[in-house]
Amino acid sequence: MSNSNPVTCRRVPQLLRRGAVLLMCFLATAAISPVLAESKAVVRNASLTLGAGQDVYELDARVDFTLPEDARKGIEAGLTLRVVYEIELARVRGYWPDATIAALAQAYELSYHALSQRYLLRNLNTGEQQDFGSLPTALAQLGDVRGLPVIDADLVKDDSRYEVYLRAVVDLSTTPAALQWLLFWTDDWSTTSEWFVWPLRP
Repeated sequence: MSNSNPVTCRRVPQLLRRGAVLLMCFLATAAISPVLAESKAVVRNASLTLGAGQDVYELDARVDFTLPEDARKGIEAGLTLRVVYEIELARVRGYWPDATIAALAQAYELSYHALSQRYLLRNLNTGEQQDFGSLPTALAQLGDVRGLPVIDADLVKDDSRYEVYLRAVVDLSTTPAALQWLLFWTDDWSTTSEWFVWPLRP
């Protein structure tokens, strides 16, 4: 007489199949993750100078963005790329901690409009919007900062030393509700550049 349980015998193949599916998902994740970690943002140069009216210091900067192919496809599928430029101006105080004089966050969103097949770049601070025919062109424009007002010249004193800090924060986790399933893959697409620091001489 056999002591095997028919119910248990039927469950074994099901458990094996589920285990195989989980193993395949794990291997796929392990294979994809290194690719998704390649997002980069690098501040190449930056300067703060008085504008034409000589009453406001304005920022000019060049930032390079590198996105892996999967991130680019994610944008085409509906993900929104959000970039925030964080700018700080600090007065150098020697042995005391530097005093922050001004802090500014300039935010942008880059998305793809499937109907027109154009990439839309929107300045979230001003509402201004531009459109581009390719993602590289849109990223190049995003990284080209020109004449961004930062601080009134009256707040910068001639007898003090200052340092300016700039970095770019990149996030691809802002999605419509219908695309929440893509969030599983977006964590490694977000990145933050190193602080770019330079002195300001009034």
